[in-house]
Amino acid sequence: MSTQRYRTEFKKILEETILPEGLSSEEQKKRLQPLSSHILAHMPQTIFRYRECSEMNFDAFNEDKLYAVTADKFNDPYDCLFRYDKESLCRSVMIGMSKEVVYFLRDLFRQGGDFPDGLANFYNQDFLERIKENIVNANDSMIEKYGEEIESIKDSFCKNLYMQTENVARMVQQLPFITCFSEVIDSVTMWSHYANSHKGFALEYDTKDFQLRCLSCSKREQCDKAIICNLFPIIYQPRRYDATNFLAYYIGKSMGLPIKDPDTFVSSKVLLYKSSQWKYEKEWRLVVNKPNNYQDKSPVCIYQLKPKAIYYGSRISSIHKKLLHLMAKEKGIKEYQMYIDHKSYKYSIKAQKCD
Repeated sequence: MSTQRYRTEFKKILEETILPEGLSSEEQKKRLQPLSSHILAHMPQTIFRYRECSEMNFDAFNEDKLYAVTADKFNDPYDCLFRYDKESLCRSVMIGMSKEVVYFLRDLFRQGGDFPDGLANFYNQDFLERIKENIVNANDSMIEKYGEEIESIKDSFCKNLYMQTENVARMVQQLPFITCFSEVIDSVTMWSHYANSHKGFALEYDTKDFQLRCLSCSKREQCDKAIICNLFPIIYQPRRYDATNFLAYYIGKSMGLPIKDPDTFVSSKVLLYKSSQWKYEKEWRLVVNKPNNYQDKSPVCIYQLKPKAIYYGSRISSIHKKLLHLMAKEKGIKEYQMYIDHKSYKYSIKAQKCD
């Protein structure tokens, strides 16, 4: 199956996977199973990580460490930044709180009706019952006074809501730690962007070595040191991921409303969409959630894993190559040199095994 096709199928399964708040762990596993099966069935045997020559990257290679950073430090400012319409959200909230809606609901309730399904599925039932009782017992003067109060706070409410939405968007970028890999080692563009214009190196990893230890630990839920790692393919598309509904939930929760999260998986989905302009990367992403990681400002070691091979950029300096070769030799891993095939008509680079 082609890269584009399995990523398209992954997108479909991902968007069909909904995890509303309150699901049992057994039900969550059941709903996530199709997604996990698809990932495992189409995961490449090996993935590559392009690196610049630096003291930190040399130390990481020497100690078999994988470092991760938050998305706000990526070169793409749109990475993990979901689309939202704060003006539309504010209008919807104000309409939902208007006196006209209260009049409508009062007439509906007095005729034996109930809340629309959208609200009934969104809020705690006890909360809705209290609201219903208050609306049924409200007279016209009470509703008119309520309407005046809502109108008087409209501007300040929307201003505060706009600040909240921007804070949530930044939080999603700054919360998870992410390590990026590629399916390909022969991309001229990748070597140019992520390996200092071919002066760096790349490491090859076997995907079966990514052991999700915390996921299989029975004490994970009670452990404050638990780290959950997930390896996902990136979805490339021209349209940004819309998380307006996620914002509505988060803002309602911050206001103290007993609101239910319609899909707890949204915060993970947001991390897996990038512009079609980046599809040449053929990226796989290791997403790590760990307690209080929003406090970390610098790269964090999130995994210990020995690579199976190292690839030297076509322009790497002799001293850097020598230092890396000594570490690779000690590890007993394969070494490859990238080079330009001058006989080829293609704009591509090749790898040659080092003796």
